[in-house]
Amino acid sequence: MLRLILGLSFAVKLLVLFFFHKESLSNEWFVLFDNFEKFKIYSYYTLEGQNIPSSYMPPLYLFFLYTNKLLSFDLFNFVYLVYFVQILLSTVSVVLFYRFCNYFFDKNFSNIGALIFAFFPLVVLSTALISSGTIQLFFYLLFLNLLMEVINNEKKINIILFSLVSVCCLLLRGEFLIILFLSLFYIILNDKKKIKFVVAVFFSIFVIISPYLARNYINTNKIHIVNVTGYALWKGNNHLAKVEGFHAPLHPMNREDWPDFEEFSNLYQKLDSLKINKKYEVERDKIFLKEALNNIFQDKKKYLTMYIKKIFSYFFIDTNSSLVNYYNFFHIIPVIIIAALAIPGAFLASLKKDKKLFCILLIMLSLIFLISIFFILPRYKISIIIFQILFSLFSLNYIFVKFFKKN
Repeated sequence: MLRLILGLSFAVKLLVLFFFHKESLSNEWFVLFDNFEKFKIYSYYTLEGQNIPSSYMPPLYLFFLYTNKLLSFDLFNFVYLVYFVQILLSTVSVVLFYRFCNYFFDKNFSNIGALIFAFFPLVVLSTALISSGTIQLFFYLLFLNLLMEVINNEKKINIILFSLVSVCCLLLRGEFLIILFLSLFYIILNDKKKIKFVVAVFFSIFVIISPYLARNYINTNKIHIVNVTGYALWKGNNHLAKVEGFHAPLHPMNREDWPDFEEFSNLYQKLDSLKINKKYEVERDKIFLKEALNNIFQDKKKYLTMYIKKIFSYFFIDTNSSLVNYYNFFHIIPVIIIAALAIPGAFLASLKKDKKLFCILLIMLSLIFLISIFFILPRYKISIIIFQILFSLFSLNYIFVKFFKKN
């Protein structure tokens, strides 16, 4: 059954790729890749002839793009190779999701979970986009399977493997830090004997990621993985922001495109007065952070209401989206069904008092409450779709046992 799911999944993703792919990079990835290829520097802003060292985006996906560029040997458009590798990784992810489900269900229901995951529209479409979504799912599922092995005491886990997968997740999405801390904390809470394992993992992660942290510290005098917290917070918490945030990039090279909005005038003055040097990106993010916090504290009720809407949007749907094709039947219906099933499923899972399920529920809720502080785009659901599908299986299992098994 699983082999059939994998074969059909691969074929469907190729078909979707044919209709929806783009032949070149776009937006931030184009800028980052173009600067890296031309100047061999990880830089997003090029101002007054200077390439500003960047940590605006987590770097792993850029390295993934550039590796595919090298492997193409310039014999064909490397973007097609990127898509093909993403489809392969997505197919392997179906196997990883099946293994993940096996910790809680029998073979049949694990196959159902794999089937839903393999053909879930957001998962399928992510393979046809220049976005880190596909490899994020791959590494998240690798991490979750390793985490289940640790909690389950199945075998001695390779600390280096656990740490490498964790570092890859960190270099893909900044919010993985919350998953990592919660997971390691829960490992100790569940079994104090594993404190040596956790310490070893922390040390290994630090050693592996230290060159990148050192690079950021040398450039900015600040130890960090990503440097977009302030800007991301402001995009979701300003006078024009909706649930999906505020789309204008406010790029300094396109100053004429900034919205002519009086309440942004003070912000614009601060941004225009920034010195062009290697600390430009860090100082810019500080300005956005202060502006966002000022907005939130000045109108707490407004932004609390917005926060609640973002939580609802993240778990269910955005009822006021301006994005093209957001309300497409093939996108919106599966999202609603899985979200609706996940809520009672999470309740049913909690009744089992399974230490692994409690950890997963804690991770999912933490992601929802954390990411909703910023803003919610449809693709952000990738971070929690693994958990939603898993918990929806508990609802389906209950329905099957209650209404069909007896008959």
